[in-house]
Amino acid sequence: MYLHETTPSKGHFMNRPRLFPAGRLLSCLLFLLVLFSGGCSKTPAGGENVPGKVVGTVFLDPRVPLWMTHGSLAVVALMKGPTSPDWLPVARVVFVHPTFPVPFEISQKDVRLTGINFQGAVRLVARLSLESGSSLVASGEYSGTVPVDGTVGGSPVRILIDRKLPTVSGSGP
Repeated sequence: MYLHETTPSKGHFMNRPRLFPAGRLLSCLLFLLVLFSGGCSKTPAGGENVPGKVVGTVFLDPRVPLWMTHGSLAVVALMKGPTSPDWLPVARVVFVHPTFPVPFEISQKDVRLTGINFQGAVRLVARLSLESGSSLVASGEYSGTVPVDGTVGGSPVRILIDRKLPTVSGSGP
């Protein structure tokens, strides 16, 4: 069975292929599948606020070796409670083998501690790490130079990974 048939035509091209109605039906179904599966969904634009979430994008500095993208990227949200002396990690999202730039969103479902309401001011830290186990590719970790301030429900943030973290070699027990 052929997906197209030839029909006589006038002009330069003789016997040009024409799709059967089955081919048109298939292309129409494919279009509808892409349309309703979220393939054409809109992501939040640069200035839109998203209630209950922190959204943003992680960028990779060109000086970071490309083999690091074979590792994993973790974006961690830090919050400071009314009685805590320092910023504490409360939520995170992880991307395995990220393709940069990486859009992310962190919400209440990503909070790792019970009793924490994800709201107010947050600091965001992105860390790219690779444990290769090979002598050909160096393991390592990269992070942003400073934590990025954001607000739950606020404007999207931009995080740049641009700093190699020092390696800590373990000393025996």
